[in-house]
Amino acid sequence: MFGYVRPFKGEMLVKEYDAYKGVYCQLCRALGRYYGPLMRMTLSYDCTFYALLALNQREAKLKAERKRCTCNPLKKCTYVCPNSEDGYAEACFHKAAALSVIMTAHKFRDNIEDESAVKSLGARFLYALSRRALKKAAADFPFMAEAAQTMMDAQRAAEHAEHASIDACAAPTAEMLRTVCGELGGTEAEKAVLQQLGYFLGRWVYIMDAADDLPDDLKDGSFNPFVEKLGLASYAGGALPEAQRDAADRECNAVLNGSLAMVVPAANLLPQGQFTGILENILHKGLPGMQREILFLHIKRTSRKGKEL
Repeated sequence: MFGYVRPFKGEMLVKEYDAYKGVYCQLCRALGRYYGPLMRMTLSYDCTFYALLALNQREAKLKAERKRCTCNPLKKCTYVCPNSEDGYAEACFHKAAALSVIMTAHKFRDNIEDESAVKSLGARFLYALSRRALKKAAADFPFMAEAAQTMMDAQRAAEHAEHASIDACAAPTAEMLRTVCGELGGTEAEKAVLQQLGYFLGRWVYIMDAADDLPDDLKDGSFNPFVEKLGLASYAGGALPEAQRDAADRECNAVLNGSLAMVVPAANLLPQGQFTGILENILHKGLPGMQREILFLHIKRTSRKGKEL
């Protein structure tokens, strides 16, 4: 996961934004409690979304605590934390913390394998620091570690295939999130909804990351599935001309919209709970907002008539 699954702040109620920050800060605290202070650096918007999704599946008993920030003792934070008697709520934060550690450690491994020895020095150092926490997270939630390892193996095979299609390359991330989100369901019906949501959200995340990295990957000669799909191999080692960049961004946006179209029906079937408004904001507004922020930054937003494209 790459930090793209975040809310659209401009459309959030103040109380929703405060609740989101409270869950974010509590996840930071959970990372330190379960996997050590250094693992707080793995905190992400994506795993905060996973924590919210888990908490919203049941009537989790939570409370607000105003305490000093675990990373900056000079300021205070409001933590949305479990009541002492609610083991379910604590388990949600534990799972989200484990997912954060596992996915970040695998991201370091991926960077080590894809980059030169010199460029990967930072990733090697960070992976070494995270190995102990990774081992503990894998022991805490074996299903999550297995799903992540399967994703990495399938990703490597897809990206080294003779013809690397976007669907094949996005499928491993999609299947991984299908597994970890589906596990949150208590009934078969709930699992089916969460699996569809997880699959197409995972597909969207992978494609969003590929679209975001396309200019840099072309310049560095790194793998990117859009290079073959859009016939951009001739531009490897350099920058895309404006016309080609415009066309590439529009095509990436169209592919992303295909995944979003499948996320929305599943999102509409999620249970009504205390974080429903935040989840709807992320899925209905946050994801499209990220597409506009990342892709339309390079596209002229208005036509000759002054209307938004």
